[in-house]
Amino acid sequence: MTALPPTADAERAANDRPIDAESIARLLAAHDYRLTGPRRAVVAAVLAHARPFTAEQIVADLERSAPNIGRATVYRTLEILASLDVLKRVHLADGRAAYVVDAPGHRHHLVCSRCGDVVAFSACPVEQLVRDLSRDTDFAIEGHLLEVFGLCPVCRSAQSALTP
Repeated sequence: MTALPPTADAERAANDRPIDAESIARLLAAHDYRLTGPRRAVVAAVLAHARPFTAEQIVADLERSAPNIGRATVYRTLEILASLDVLKRVHLADGRAAYVVDAPGHRHHLVCSRCGDVVAFSACPVEQLVRDLSRDTDFAIEGHLLEVFGLCPVCRSAQSALTP
């Protein structure tokens, strides 16, 4: 295995750090977004989710804890967070769109078809395919998504326990 140059190691380590409210506040400020009370509440609700969540789940969470925050504020804040690479959009096994909190950087996801658990990975197995497609089709490819569906170890164990 070849060691990465120190700068690449540092960048990878920085990208693998868990994101928290303070780092999100700094990121918003760096991009000239104010961290208003409603945005702070949305950020807190987002960070409370360890698994993928939908915008409607955040709306429901906030209806209980901060009923004065409107649906439009939630959707706008989620879009801002996604544009800043704090949230990643994923598609669940049932086709629903959801978000996951993720460290900034290019990521792909393993999605459990049963429980919805998501594991991010940064290796990009389609880089060569993207280059080939760009060359062969003359597309200026701007990005791609890769989500791999299957059963996580916990769900596989549960399934094995039920199978005689």
